[in-house]
Amino acid sequence: MTTKLTFLPLPPRQRDEAASQLAAAGLCSHDLEQPQVVLFAVQKDDRTIGYWGYERYGEAALFRSLYLKPDYRQQGYGRQIWQQAEALLRQLGIRQVYLLTDTATDFFSRLGFVVVARASAPPAIRQTSEFVTFCPSGSVCMTISLSAAEK
Repeated sequence: MTTKLTFLPLPPRQRDEAASQLAAAGLCSHDLEQPQVVLFAVQKDDRTIGYWGYERYGEAALFRSLYLKPDYRQQGYGRQIWQQAEALLRQLGIRQVYLLTDTATDFFSRLGFVVVARASAPPAIRQTSEFVTFCPSGSVCMTISLSAAEK
């Protein structure tokens, strides 16, 4: 994949379309208006092809739903979004990323994430609405280190 994807920041008041698409896919969308949620529209050739976001807590981050519109799935865009997101998170000084998933454990494992106990996530991340309200206790918790030594 050689096309560079663009991340367009979406302020909370401009997140209705993203919320609708995330909800339709069964992904967390109920708290997108919260200021700690940083959300991006992913664009290719000036078309929005998906969304991703994060919440920052010190040197850790909660990776929010990575969503691709159906026409763009199974083409390597998910991996490319993560690679560009990882670079951005590193630039921001994030050293550890956590996520919760019900359906994408294999995908994130291929990207280098490992399954961990929910209790191993930092307290601030365990207190997010995604951990407390949206993702049930059966959701898989995964993490990846972004420390400079591992790049």
